Amino acid sequence: MLVQSPVNYISKINLKKRISRRNIKEFLPDDVDFRVELALAYQDIGYESAICGKSYQFYEYASFLIEDNDSTARYRLHIGETVTIITEDENQNFAILRSIFSHQRNDQRFAFIIVDWFETTNQTKLECPVYKLQRTTRFRQIFPITKINTNRTAHFIHCCKDDGCIGGNHDIENNLYIRNLYFFTVI
Repeated sequence: MLVQSPVNYISKINLKKRISRRNIKEFLPDDVDFRVELALAYQDIGYESAICGKSYQFYEYASFLIEDNDSTARYRLHIGETVTIITEDENQNFAILRSIFSHQRNDQRFAFIIVDWFETTNQTKLECPVYKLQRTTRFRQIFPITKINTNRTAHFIHCCKDDGCIGGNHDIENNLYIRNLYFFTVI
């Protein structure tokens, strides 16, 4: 599904592989008022009020074009990827992309994301900082797709433990991740 871009440097936002309504419960934010967060996300793109009916659809993938000076690059997002988001205080914050969805406002459809935030720990592994994925959060979780920093500066690896992560299936109770500063695979 092609959706509207609220900024002129992002175009051709395409959402793919729709998720059925009966399977969306796992993609909605926990303990967060969905409508309030969606209204804040609309404020990020310049709308003071939003009609927050149930006209949203969830997807597994998103792609879009970004024009920077004289070049154009295609970006792809997948649920479960680590993204960097620039927040109001102009800091880069790391999060895992929990879901991608579109919402219809009047006759336009816009793309949004829901994230789970990382928080720093005082731990390191192989000289790389270890982060903890927050299970509950006091931070916003819904943002317009335009808030993602597309410079791809964050590479995270699940901090597997011998007794929980087997054959590529990660233990969901283990919420520790290593920020890979050296861009190689840690085994």
